[in-house]
Amino acid sequence: MKKRVKVHYSSLFAIIFIVSSIYLIHSILLFEKIETTLRYTIVCIIGAIDLLILMKLFIGKRKKKKRYAYSFILIIFSLLFIFLGSNLTRIYNYFSDMNKEVINSVSLTAMKGNNYGDLSKLKDKKIGISTEGENEDLAKSIIDKYSLDKNNEIIKYESYSKLVLDLKDNKIDLAFLPTNFSDILSDREEFEEHADLWENIEIIDTEETIAKKEEVHLNGSSKDVSDPFTILLIGIDSTADGLKGANDSFNGDSLIVVTFNPHTMNATMLSIPRDSYVPITCMKNVDNKITHSAANGTKCVIDTIQKLLDIKIDAYMKINFKGVVDLVNAVGGIEIDVPYDLCEQDSQRRFGKHMVYIEAGKQILNGEQALAFARNRKNNAQFCAKKWTHGERSDFKRSEHQQMVIQAVLNKMKSFRSIDDLEKVLKIISKNLDTNMEEKEIFSFYNIAKDILISSSSNQVLNIEKLYLDGTGQMIYDERSGLVLWDYIINQKSLNAVKKAMKDNLKGTTHELIKEFSYSYGEEYEAKVIGKGYSGTEKYKLVANLVGMKLSAAETWASNNNLTLDITYDNNSTSTKGTIIEQEYPERKRIDLIPNNVMKVKVSGNGKNEQSNNKVDCVKTPNDSACIISSFVGKTKNDFESWASGFSNVIHVHYEYVESDESVGKILSQDITSGTVKDLIDGDKTINLTVAKEKTQSENDNPPLEDPPTPNGDNQDPNGNNNGGSGEDNLPPDENDNKE
Repeated sequence: MKKRVKVHYSSLFAIIFIVSSIYLIHSILLFEKIETTLRYTIVCIIGAIDLLILMKLFIGKRKKKKRYAYSFILIIFSLLFIFLGSNLTRIYNYFSDMNKEVINSVSLTAMKGNNYGDLSKLKDKKIGISTEGENEDLAKSIIDKYSLDKNNEIIKYESYSKLVLDLKDNKIDLAFLPTNFSDILSDREEFEEHADLWENIEIIDTEETIAKKEEVHLNGSSKDVSDPFTILLIGIDSTADGLKGANDSFNGDSLIVVTFNPHTMNATMLSIPRDSYVPITCMKNVDNKITHSAANGTKCVIDTIQKLLDIKIDAYMKINFKGVVDLVNAVGGIEIDVPYDLCEQDSQRRFGKHMVYIEAGKQILNGEQALAFARNRKNNAQFCAKKWTHGERSDFKRSEHQQMVIQAVLNKMKSFRSIDDLEKVLKIISKNLDTNMEEKEIFSFYNIAKDILISSSSNQVLNIEKLYLDGTGQMIYDERSGLVLWDYIINQKSLNAVKKAMKDNLKGTTHELIKEFSYSYGEEYEAKVIGKGYSGTEKYKLVANLVGMKLSAAETWASNNNLTLDITYDNNSTSTKGTIIEQEYPERKRIDLIPNNVMKVKVSGNGKNEQSNNKVDCVKTPNDSACIISSFVGKTKNDFESWASGFSNVIHVHYEYVESDESVGKILSQDITSGTVKDLIDGDKTINLTVAKEKTQSENDNPPLEDPPTPNGDNQDPNGNNNGGSGEDNLPPDENDNKE
């Protein structure tokens, strides 16, 4: 008969206790940088208890009654340790999920209704591929997969915008685009009139690969935030639910640069306008809207901002705007004092019956309303009734709205009394946030957050200096898309002030703070903002529309802008002789980008011989009476023009119009009143004339020097909002205003 094995359940429970305690210890040790002393104290206590239990397990003897009580205690603590360990692990995983795997993904697309069938059998098709972004290699993989380059024409584009517009207009048959092309491109200015375009583009095939993330470069070997650092916050306006597996190409809708010095507890915060016209590093440093850099991936955005601000970005966080819907709903809505009636797309970017309408006034907003409020930067007059289109709309106003939403959410979270509520919010944040920081870098923020929370009542713990990039708007021809777009030209003095403030903060340089305020953000104030209030933003000189202009006026405009016209003549043109009928470069192209400062134009007529028409050549006969300069003061502008029409040479003339009681057009002063026309030409001199105009200014007497009128007015963004700043552009002169 076999000997019966006696099982001591107390020993089994002791083993379960030890295993559960090890699980809890592992969970506690995951939270590096958080309450290090407390964590190791708890670990040591649990370890000591484990040691005692092990000793009792092997050498201890207990009475039966005590064994029951001992086993009961072991069971209770084992369950408690498992409960605590699982909750800590789950919370840790929320933070771990913030560092997501991202992908590069490209798709072969076409307009709906085209059934291309077997791609390997495609013939005589035009297929567009863009050099914008980092997806060209993936596109080539699809090309090789189906041998698309064998019987079809592959056309390269510099921008996605031009590529999509040509696809829409059937200039090409298929196009390679980022798989999330709708999110990236739909909010671009050039597609505002094509809201339904994205629903008519279908994906035929897709290729993707895991994207390499930018590494964290925090100061110090411990990789924490114990030393000054800079972090980039990127707001992504996506229709996708969360950021898990998100494409590294995205719509960089909001860019906020924060510098923080933990030694001085001082921070600076800068919102970069999405239309800022700056050199984009991955576009060979060509100037473009900074928001377009996001289509090229995170690295391009970071490199561009580092070059712009002359500062190192240590880490970044991408935040999906759509997550605002779930976050606000999770906290039970937020209280916002809405400044004006507004209408906006819903979270899926849908118009029509899906529009979100919010009336002005203090109210509780739900998730969809909060997102619409945070997104709004246009009046959307083409979609909404007049009631909803009043009020100032701009990127700057939207930045203010986003800060109001963040403040309202924080205020609501302060009232939480339940771990479940906090976990619910943490889950949503984890789902909609992506960063290149690992868990230990994220946890290193804990001590700063604790200091702020503990001392928030002092009102002087965290100092936040708001920075601002001043500037002005200008409509500029975009070389990549071939369209004229509204750009925000940054004031260089403002930029320099912002750069200095950031560097001073990182160095810990002491200076008078603009404003101190606490974590509660509750105090209303009006303070000077670093970078704001700078005038005299220098605009770019742009190509004018010369077509229809007389050649003499065009030559004057060219001379004033240091350009030379390369002229050819067309005898077969039906246009008025001597007028420009073609020009080489488009209107509003930057003049500084014209090679060799030479621009070709075509003129109606048979050339200079006809135009000279027996006029005196003052270079050959400088002493001819027609070539002698005299004073025209007291005479009229027409008298001067009549004299200037008597010779064939080009001279520089500048008119300054002033209000005067004298008759309109009367010449009040003249700086050069003697000499010859040849003297002017040889010395490259300009005759400056002051001409009388009416006290009530007439546009015909004094042509404006600003940009040509745009649909919404000069110095305004496409939404009709004035963005401040000043600067003069180079409108072509009236035919009668100058002679060259």
